[in-house]
Formats: sequence, structure tokens, C-alpha cells
Amino acid sequence: MSLPKNIPKDLSSFLEAMATDFPAILHGNLVGIYVWGSLTYDAFEEICSDVDCVGVTRRDLEDREFSELDGWFKTKAEQNRWVKRIDMRFVIDHEFLDKASRCCGFYHHTGRLARHGSDGNPIIWVNIAQSGISLWGEDAKSIAPQVSDQCLNDALLLELNYLKEDLTANAGDRFNRAFIHNAYAVLTAYRILYSAHHRALASKDQAYGWAMETVPPVWRAVIHAAKENRLRNAGSTTPQLEEDAKQFVEFVSGEVNRILAIPQQLNHLK
Repeated sequence: MSLPKNIPKDLSSFLEAMATDFPAILHGNLVGIYVWGSLTYDAFEEICSDVDCVGVTRRDLEDREFSELDGWFKTKAEQNRWVKRIDMRFVIDHEFLDKASRCCGFYHHTGRLARHGSDGNPIIWVNIAQSGISLWGEDAKSIAPQVSDQCLNDALLLELNYLKEDLTANAGDRFNRAFIHNAYAVLTAYRILYSAHHRALASKDQAYGWAMETVPPVWRAVIHAAKENRLRNAGSTTPQLEEDAKQFVEFVSGEVNRILAIPQQLNHLK
């Protein structure tokens, strides 16, 4: 396990406890535990970053395993502040991209472990193959599946749809939650645009620098405001911020669809 050295000590302790306790709870079933997201880009912000993890199992969790894991998270929530930031799913080996697969997840906005279907999200595995961290088990890069261009394209478009749905669901909300959601939508949208251009993932800061040089000038103030608002992580939103986020996501959707259509157009010309 090789975690970034600049992360909070209590977060490091929390992840070390996971690497120690989960193999015992899931004895014989656990393949590995991996960290992805901002921690793998050395871009973790203590004030606002999520702790993104994934556990890989040989089969779906049995009731006993599920109950013990749920109890573990509930106990840790009383001891460690980072449980309120963790997003962790448990997926079945060799079924990572299969949307018919079973999945379990602990997400900070619900505070409990839940069974659900897999979204087959390939972005997780592109990240893990590129720069994932192994907390326990098989090497991160060796376990990640190959992700086809079409699979990645579909995922980018799906993420954009999620952003649109989220903005619609929070329309008219003038409190902190919507404030943060608007900033997140803009930041995630320009990362999606970066991935469509470069066929790779980037941290928010890396994508920010690229976007500020690349997108039309009319959008740069919107991008800069979203970055500042995310780091501030407080305050209430305004109709202008809401509209800016909505319009920027629409702009990115058009650009991404245009970029993804170019290979198809070239194939028709052959």
C-alpha cells in the first residue's frame, strides 16, 4: 500500500484499518481493495474531496458478510470523520463492466451499505489502470479490464446525462447543497471534455488548466467561479450560478458529441 504522504493522518489510519479488517470479514471472498479518484492524482483536497474506493470480490456478498461490513462502517462513523466522505462499492471480479452484475455500495450521502445493480462504470477502471492504489490484494493495474473506446464514450455521455439530471433535480434550491452541486457539475463537465479530447483521465486541477486555455473565453469565468466555489464549500447558490452550470454542461455535451462523432465520420470517408 502506497498512499500519498500529504493526506491527513486519520484518513491514512482509516484506509489502513480497511486493509486490515476487510480481508478478515470477507475471508476467501476478497480479491483486492483499491483507491481511485483524487487520492490517486495527488489532488486530494481535505475540505471537499471524496474518498473513492472499490472492493473486488469473487462472488456477491453473503448476508453475513454484508451485515458485518455494514456494522464496520457504522462503528467507524463514530470514530473517524472520513466515513462521511467515503464512496465505496463492492464489485464482482470479471464483471466490472457488466451492468447485469450485482453490486453493493456504501455512500456517504446515505450512510449505510446497500445492495444494488452495477452501473458498469468503466471510468473507475481507466483510473485504476492509469494510477490506482492497491490497499490490499492483487495489483491495481493488473486487475483493471481493457476499456474499449466505445465503452468509454458511452460512459462519458452517461456522466453528462447524470449531471443534467442532478442540475434539474436541484433547480431552485438556494442552499449549500445546490451551491456545491452546481460547482461540481461544471468541474466534472470540463473533466469529461478533457477525457473526450485526450482519451485519458485527469485531476480537476489538470483539467482546469487545460480548459482555461482551450474553451472559448466566454466560459472561463464560469469555470473559475466553479473552482473557487468548490474550494470554499459553503454559501448559497444564485439563479446565475444555476444557469451558468446548466448552460456550460449543455456546451460540453455538444462538444463531446461532436468529438465522438469524428471517428465515425472518418470511417464513412474510407
